[in-house]
Amino acid sequence: MEMGQDKLYHIDLLEGQARALLARSTGLVEEARRVHDLGRVATAALGRLLTMTAILGAMLKEEKGSVSCVVRGDGPLGSLIAVGRPWGDVKGYVQEPQVDLPRVKGKLPVGDAVGRHGTLTVVKDLGFGEPYSGRVNLVSGELGEDFALYFTASEQTPSLVSVGVLTGQQVLCAGGLVVQMLPGAQEEAVAAIEARAGAFAGISATLDQYDDQQAIAQLLEGLAPKVLKEMPLRYACDCTRARVERALISLGRSELTKIIEEQHGCTVDCQFCGGRQSFTGEELAALLEKATRP
Repeated sequence: MEMGQDKLYHIDLLEGQARALLARSTGLVEEARRVHDLGRVATAALGRLLTMTAILGAMLKEEKGSVSCVVRGDGPLGSLIAVGRPWGDVKGYVQEPQVDLPRVKGKLPVGDAVGRHGTLTVVKDLGFGEPYSGRVNLVSGELGEDFALYFTASEQTPSLVSVGVLTGQQVLCAGGLVVQMLPGAQEEAVAAIEARAGAFAGISATLDQYDDQQAIAQLLEGLAPKVLKEMPLRYACDCTRARVERALISLGRSELTKIIEEQHGCTVDCQFCGGRQSFTGEELAALLEKATRP
Protein backbone atom coordinates (compact mmCIF):
# COMPACT_ATOMS: atom_id res chain seq x y z
CA MET A 1 0.00 0.00 0.00
CA GLU A 2 1.14 3.57 -0.65
CA MET A 3 2.64 5.03 2.53
CA GLY A 4 4.56 8.14 1.64
CA GLN A 5 7.94 9.23 2.93
CA ASP A 6 10.37 6.92 4.63
CA LYS A 7 10.70 7.63 8.34
CA LEU A 8 12.38 6.36 11.47
CA TYR A 9 10.72 6.51 14.88
CA HIS A 10 12.36 6.58 18.31
CA ILE A 11 9.80 4.97 20.62
CA ASP A 12 9.69 4.74 24.42
CA LEU A 13 8.28 1.49 25.80
CA LEU A 14 6.92 0.59 29.24
CA GLU A 15 7.57 4.06 30.67
CA GLY A 16 11.30 4.09 30.04
CA GLN A 17 12.11 0.45 30.67
CA ALA A 18 12.70 -0.33 27.00
CA ARG A 19 12.96 1.40 23.65
CA ALA A 20 12.22 0.65 20.02
CA LEU A 21 13.46 2.06 16.73
CA LEU A 22 11.12 1.46 13.82
CA ALA A 23 12.13 2.29 10.25
CA ARG A 24 10.04 2.39 7.10
CA SER A 25 12.64 2.27 4.34
CA THR A 26 10.70 1.40 1.17
CA GLY A 27 11.74 4.47 -0.82
CA LEU A 28 15.43 4.35 0.00
CA VAL A 29 15.66 0.65 -0.80
CA GLU A 30 13.88 1.23 -4.12
CA GLU A 31 16.35 4.03 -4.88
CA ALA A 32 19.25 1.66 -4.14
CA ARG A 33 17.66 -0.93 -6.45
CA ARG A 34 17.37 1.65 -9.20
CA VAL A 35 20.86 3.14 -8.79
CA HIS A 36 22.62 -0.23 -8.74
CA ASP A 37 20.19 -2.12 -11.03
CA LEU A 38 19.88 -4.84 -8.40
CA GLY A 39 18.45 -8.30 -8.87
CA ARG A 40 15.66 -9.35 -6.49
CA VAL A 41 17.77 -11.20 -3.95
CA ALA A 42 20.44 -8.47 -4.05
CA THR A 43 17.67 -5.92 -3.44
CA ALA A 44 16.43 -7.86 -0.43
CA ALA A 45 19.91 -8.33 1.03
CA LEU A 46 21.21 -4.81 0.49
CA GLY A 47 17.82 -3.40 1.52
CA ARG A 48 18.03 -5.17 4.86
CA LEU A 49 21.57 -3.91 5.39
CA LEU A 50 20.62 -0.33 4.46
CA THR A 51 17.65 -0.43 6.84
CA MET A 52 19.72 -1.68 9.78
CA THR A 53 22.47 0.83 9.01
CA ALA A 54 19.89 3.63 9.03
CA ILE A 55 18.72 2.46 12.46
CA LEU A 56 22.29 2.29 13.80
CA GLY A 57 22.96 5.75 12.35
CA ALA A 58 19.92 7.11 14.18
CA MET A 59 21.35 5.74 17.44
CA LEU A 60 24.44 7.96 17.14
CA LYS A 61 24.45 10.96 19.44
CA GLU A 62 27.25 12.82 17.64
CA GLU A 63 25.94 15.03 14.83
CA LYS A 64 29.06 14.54 12.69
CA GLY A 65 29.26 10.82 13.31
CA SER A 66 28.77 7.98 10.86
CA VAL A 67 28.33 4.23 11.01
CA SER A 68 29.57 1.75 8.41
CA CYS A 69 28.29 -1.81 8.25
CA VAL A 70 30.19 -4.38 6.20
CA VAL A 71 28.98 -7.92 5.54
CA ARG A 72 31.47 -10.37 4.07
CA GLY A 73 29.90 -13.77 3.56
CA ASP A 74 30.75 -16.81 1.48
CA GLY A 75 27.67 -16.47 -0.73
CA PRO A 76 27.51 -15.30 -4.36
CA LEU A 77 26.66 -11.67 -3.47
CA GLY A 78 30.17 -11.05 -2.18
CA SER A 79 30.65 -8.08 0.14
CA LEU A 80 27.84 -5.69 1.11
CA ILE A 81 28.62 -2.23 2.49
CA ALA A 82 26.36 0.50 3.87
CA VAL A 83 27.05 3.86 5.54
CA GLY A 84 24.55 5.76 7.68
CA ARG A 85 24.45 9.22 9.22
CA PRO A 86 22.61 10.52 12.33
CA TRP A 87 20.16 12.63 10.29
CA GLY A 88 18.82 9.68 8.29
CA ASP A 89 20.96 9.57 5.14
CA VAL A 90 22.15 6.11 4.12
CA LYS A 91 24.02 4.70 1.14
CA GLY A 92 25.45 1.34 0.16
CA TYR A 93 26.36 -1.16 -2.49
CA VAL A 94 26.76 -4.90 -3.08
CA GLN A 95 29.74 -6.43 -4.83
CA GLU A 96 27.67 -8.61 -7.20
CA PRO A 97 24.42 -6.70 -7.81
CA GLN A 98 23.06 -8.96 -10.54
CA VAL A 99 23.08 -12.18 -8.50
CA ASP A 100 19.60 -13.68 -8.30
CA LEU A 101 18.42 -16.96 -6.81
CA PRO A 102 15.02 -18.66 -7.07
CA ARG A 103 12.58 -18.33 -4.20
CA VAL A 104 12.44 -21.10 -1.62
CA LYS A 105 8.94 -21.77 -0.27
CA GLY A 106 7.91 -18.37 -1.58
CA LYS A 107 10.77 -16.46 0.06
CA LEU A 108 13.95 -15.00 -1.38
CA PRO A 109 16.96 -16.98 -0.04
CA VAL A 110 18.87 -14.02 1.40
CA GLY A 111 20.92 -16.23 3.71
CA ASP A 112 22.09 -18.40 0.81
CA ALA A 113 22.94 -15.32 -1.26
CA VAL A 114 24.89 -13.61 1.55
CA GLY A 115 26.40 -16.82 2.87
CA ARG A 116 26.13 -18.67 6.15
CA HIS A 117 29.78 -18.14 7.02
CA GLY A 118 31.56 -14.80 7.25
CA THR A 119 31.52 -11.64 9.32
CA LEU A 120 29.45 -8.57 10.10
CA THR A 121 31.59 -5.57 11.00
CA VAL A 122 30.19 -2.31 12.38
CA VAL A 123 32.46 0.75 12.50
CA LYS A 124 31.27 3.85 14.35
CA ASP A 125 33.16 7.05 13.62
CA LEU A 126 32.11 9.61 16.21
CA GLY A 127 34.12 12.41 14.62
CA PHE A 128 37.01 12.38 17.05
CA GLY A 129 39.72 9.88 17.90
CA GLU A 130 39.82 6.31 16.68
CA PRO A 131 36.59 4.84 15.32
CA TYR A 132 34.94 2.08 17.37
CA SER A 133 34.77 -1.27 15.59
CA GLY A 134 32.82 -4.40 16.49
CA ARG A 135 32.79 -7.67 14.58
CA VAL A 136 30.75 -10.85 14.88
CA ASN A 137 30.55 -14.03 12.85
CA LEU A 138 27.45 -14.41 10.72
CA VAL A 139 24.70 -16.48 12.30
CA SER A 140 22.55 -17.12 9.25
CA GLY A 141 23.26 -14.45 6.64
CA GLU A 142 19.63 -13.33 6.91
CA LEU A 143 21.01 -10.19 8.67
CA GLY A 144 18.28 -9.79 11.32
CA GLU A 145 19.79 -12.53 13.50
CA ASP A 146 23.27 -11.33 12.63
CA PHE A 147 22.57 -7.80 13.88
CA ALA A 148 20.90 -9.21 17.00
CA LEU A 149 24.16 -11.03 17.76
CA TYR A 150 26.12 -7.83 17.10
CA PHE A 151 24.05 -5.85 19.62
CA THR A 152 24.47 -8.58 22.25
CA ALA A 153 28.14 -9.41 21.72
CA SER A 154 29.63 -6.04 20.75
CA GLU A 155 27.38 -3.54 22.51
CA GLN A 156 26.29 -5.75 25.41
CA THR A 157 22.68 -4.81 24.65
CA PRO A 158 20.43 -7.83 24.07
CA SER A 159 18.04 -6.84 21.29
CA LEU A 160 15.15 -8.17 19.29
CA VAL A 161 15.69 -7.41 15.59
CA SER A 162 13.35 -7.80 12.64
CA VAL A 163 14.14 -6.54 9.15
CA GLY A 164 12.66 -7.34 5.76
CA VAL A 165 12.08 -6.31 2.15
CA LEU A 166 9.11 -7.22 -0.05
CA THR A 167 10.02 -7.09 -3.73
CA GLY A 168 8.30 -7.48 -7.06
CA GLN A 169 9.37 -5.62 -10.17
CA GLN A 170 10.06 -2.82 -7.67
CA VAL A 171 10.38 -2.64 -3.89
CA LEU A 172 6.89 -3.03 -2.44
CA CYS A 173 7.77 -2.43 1.19
CA ALA A 174 10.85 -2.43 3.41
CA GLY A 175 11.46 -1.78 7.07
CA GLY A 176 13.08 -2.79 10.30
CA LEU A 177 12.48 -2.87 14.04
CA VAL A 178 14.93 -3.01 16.95
CA VAL A 179 13.65 -3.42 20.52
CA GLN A 180 16.05 -3.09 23.45
CA MET A 181 15.71 -3.26 27.21
CA LEU A 182 17.12 -0.29 29.11
CA PRO A 183 19.11 -0.34 32.38
CA GLY A 184 16.92 -0.88 35.43
CA ALA A 185 14.14 -2.69 33.59
CA GLN A 186 12.05 -4.91 35.83
CA GLU A 187 11.49 -8.62 35.20
CA GLU A 188 7.85 -7.96 34.31
CA ALA A 189 8.97 -5.59 31.54
CA VAL A 190 11.37 -8.18 30.14
CA ALA A 191 8.59 -10.76 30.16
CA ALA A 192 6.21 -8.37 28.41
CA ILE A 193 8.74 -7.70 25.63
CA GLU A 194 9.45 -11.39 25.19
CA ALA A 195 5.72 -12.10 24.97
CA ARG A 196 5.44 -9.69 22.01
CA ALA A 197 8.50 -11.03 20.17
CA GLY A 198 6.44 -13.21 17.86
CA ALA A 199 4.58 -10.15 16.55
CA PHE A 200 7.85 -8.61 15.31
CA ALA A 201 8.43 -11.27 12.64
CA GLY A 202 7.46 -10.33 9.10
CA ILE A 203 8.04 -6.62 9.68
CA SER A 204 7.82 -5.70 6.00
CA ALA A 205 4.44 -7.41 5.65
CA THR A 206 3.13 -5.50 8.68
CA LEU A 207 4.36 -2.18 7.30
CA ASP A 208 2.82 -3.05 3.94
CA GLN A 209 -0.55 -3.59 5.58
CA TYR A 210 -0.63 -0.64 8.00
CA ASP A 211 0.38 3.00 8.03
CA ASP A 212 3.12 4.05 10.46
CA GLN A 213 0.95 4.84 13.48
CA GLN A 214 -1.13 1.72 13.00
CA ALA A 215 2.03 -0.38 12.64
CA ILE A 216 3.44 1.02 15.88
CA ALA A 217 0.22 0.18 17.70
CA GLN A 218 0.03 -3.27 16.10
CA LEU A 219 3.64 -4.28 16.70
CA LEU A 220 4.02 -2.82 20.19
CA GLU A 221 0.58 -3.55 21.59
CA GLY A 222 0.61 -3.79 25.37
CA LEU A 223 4.02 -2.08 25.67
CA ALA A 224 2.73 1.50 26.10
CA PRO A 225 4.53 2.83 23.01
CA LYS A 226 5.20 6.57 22.98
CA VAL A 227 6.88 8.18 19.96
CA LEU A 228 9.63 10.48 21.21
CA LYS A 229 11.07 11.55 17.86
CA GLU A 230 10.67 10.92 14.16
CA MET A 231 13.04 11.68 11.33
CA PRO A 232 13.08 11.25 7.54
CA LEU A 233 15.18 8.56 5.89
CA ARG A 234 16.60 8.70 2.38
CA TYR A 235 19.16 7.10 0.13
CA ALA A 236 21.75 9.84 -0.38
CA CYS A 237 25.39 9.90 -1.40
CA ASP A 238 27.63 12.72 -0.19
CA CYS A 239 30.30 12.31 -2.85
CA THR A 240 31.47 15.64 -4.33
CA ARG A 241 34.27 16.69 -6.65
CA ALA A 242 36.06 18.30 -3.71
CA ARG A 243 35.91 15.00 -1.79
CA VAL A 244 37.34 13.12 -4.77
CA GLU A 245 40.10 15.73 -5.11
CA ARG A 246 41.07 15.19 -1.47
CA ALA A 247 41.17 11.44 -2.07
CA LEU A 248 43.46 11.91 -5.08
CA ILE A 249 45.73 14.24 -3.13
CA SER A 250 45.95 11.65 -0.36
CA LEU A 251 47.51 9.20 -2.85
CA GLY A 252 50.74 11.19 -2.57
CA ARG A 253 53.06 12.82 -5.10
CA SER A 254 54.63 9.65 -6.52
CA GLU A 255 51.31 7.94 -7.25
CA LEU A 256 49.77 11.09 -8.73
CA THR A 257 52.83 11.63 -10.90
CA LYS A 258 52.56 8.06 -12.17
CA ILE A 259 48.90 8.58 -13.11
CA ILE A 260 49.71 11.82 -14.95
CA GLU A 261 52.63 10.32 -16.88
CA GLU A 262 50.97 7.01 -17.77
CA GLN A 263 47.28 7.94 -18.14
CA HIS A 264 47.36 11.73 -18.70
CA GLY A 265 44.21 12.01 -16.59
CA CYS A 266 41.78 9.76 -14.73
CA THR A 267 38.13 9.03 -14.06
CA VAL A 268 36.83 8.16 -10.59
CA ASP A 269 33.50 6.35 -10.23
CA CYS A 270 31.51 6.37 -6.99
CA GLN A 271 30.44 2.88 -5.93
CA PHE A 272 27.55 4.24 -3.88
CA CYS A 273 25.73 6.39 -6.47
CA GLY A 274 27.37 5.70 -9.81
CA GLY A 275 28.55 9.30 -10.09
CA ARG A 276 31.65 9.95 -12.19
CA GLN A 277 34.34 12.61 -11.84
CA SER A 278 36.88 13.06 -14.65
CA PHE A 279 40.23 14.87 -14.31
CA THR A 280 42.53 16.02 -17.09
CA GLY A 281 46.31 15.82 -16.79
CA GLU A 282 46.41 19.56 -16.12
CA GLU A 283 43.87 19.24 -13.30
CA LEU A 284 45.84 16.40 -11.76
CA ALA A 285 49.01 18.51 -12.01
CA ALA A 286 47.28 21.21 -9.98
CA LEU A 287 46.38 18.61 -7.33
CA LEU A 288 49.98 17.37 -7.39
CA GLU A 289 51.09 20.75 -6.07
CA LYS A 290 48.90 20.17 -3.00
CA ALA A 291 50.15 16.65 -2.30
CA THR A 292 52.67 16.76 0.51
CA ARG A 293 53.76 13.16 1.07
CA PRO A 294 55.94 11.22 -1.39
